[in-house]
Amino acid sequence: MPWTMGFTDDGRILRVLIEGKVSATEAGEMTRESVGLAARERATRVMLDCSKAQLDVPILDVYKLPDLYASKGIPHQVHAAVLLPKDGYRREVYEFYEDVCRNRGYFVKLFEDEAEAWAWLRES
Repeated sequence: MPWTMGFTDDGRILRVLIEGKVSATEAGEMTRESVGLAARERATRVMLDCSKAQLDVPILDVYKLPDLYASKGIPHQVHAAVLLPKDGYRREVYEFYEDVCRNRGYFVKLFEDEAEAWAWLRES
C-alpha cells in the first residue's frame, strides 16, 4: 500500500501521505478510504502529501471527485492542501483537480512548500 493516513494536530487534520508509483486502481482505493475516513471523523482539514508520489489517475476520475465528496457528505467547509510532486510528475492533473474542486465549492489549494501548506491549513 503506497499510502498512509492518520490525524495530526489533536485530530484536527487528516494527513494522507502518498509515496511512489500509484496506479489508477490504487488511487481509487486510496481516495475511497481517505474520503470515508474524513466523512466518519468529520475532518475539516486535509493534507494530501503527494511530494514523493507518481499518481497515474485518468483525468475523468479527477473530474468525478467532487461528486464522490458530495455523496459521502463531505461539507464544502473542508480545506485541503495538496503538496505537489517534487519532480513535477503530471502537475497538470493536480491543477485540474484544484480547478474542478474550486468550481464545485471545495477549498483545495496546491503547494510546493510543505511549511506553507501546513500554515494555510492551520490558519483556515
